[in-house]
Amino acid sequence: MTLPGALAALLMLSGAAALGAGPAPTGTPTPVASPRQLREIGRVHVSVCANIVVHANSAIASSLRNDATLAQTATRLRATDLDSADPLAYQNAVTDFDRLAGQLYDNSVRGLGEVQRLRDLTNASKDPTRKAELEKFTDALGGALNRQKQSAVDLIGYVRYLQARDLRKEPDVDRAVAVEGFTPAPQRADGSVSAMMAPSPFALWNDGHGTLRGMSQNAAADFEQRSKQIAQDESTAEEHAEGAVSGC
Repeated sequence: MTLPGALAALLMLSGAAALGAGPAPTGTPTPVASPRQLREIGRVHVSVCANIVVHANSAIASSLRNDATLAQTATRLRATDLDSADPLAYQNAVTDFDRLAGQLYDNSVRGLGEVQRLRDLTNASKDPTRKAELEKFTDALGGALNRQKQSAVDLIGYVRYLQARDLRKEPDVDRAVAVEGFTPAPQRADGSVSAMMAPSPFALWNDGHGTLRGMSQNAAADFEQRSKQIAQDESTAEEHAEGAVSGC
């Protein structure tokens, strides 16, 4: 089989170190390991492992695309001042947020579908070592994709709030968000607005003054923090990627 990139690189580095490295100096601080970056698994030729690799790489690709989309979302939120935007700029920004949320959500759902297929393969595995590694890999990657999906849902909620706010132009809408952390339900087909309210993360995003710029800045900071948690999930998945196809 072709060795996965991470394992091949590790073997090459180990050989070079054994040939050329001298005695390690005493008292040298041990460097802190940085999180491992998630990468696609190399090709294998055994059918059961080939199925694992196909679904794993598809889920990995979805997660990595979401990483880029989430970073782009945070950048866009930080750069946008909806309080001073004219109607056209406001609408363009909201449309852009809606597009990013849709990409994030669709990729997450697609990736989680592949994760479920990996779980089915895990349950059917007869190799206890591979099964344990595959389970850890799947749990970690599924965790990353679920965080990304929740980010998409929260961004969609923010888009709906911005759309409703633009339509209603009522101070009470902003007060409901600032004080209670709720967002208005979308308009009905007849143009009326439901009195029902749905929980949202907006109470955490509000800057205490009800400004959209403050909310967007805090939303960006929130998504950046989530990205760090996602990166840790992805690093854990990478640690178990080799074991998930061991023996192939």
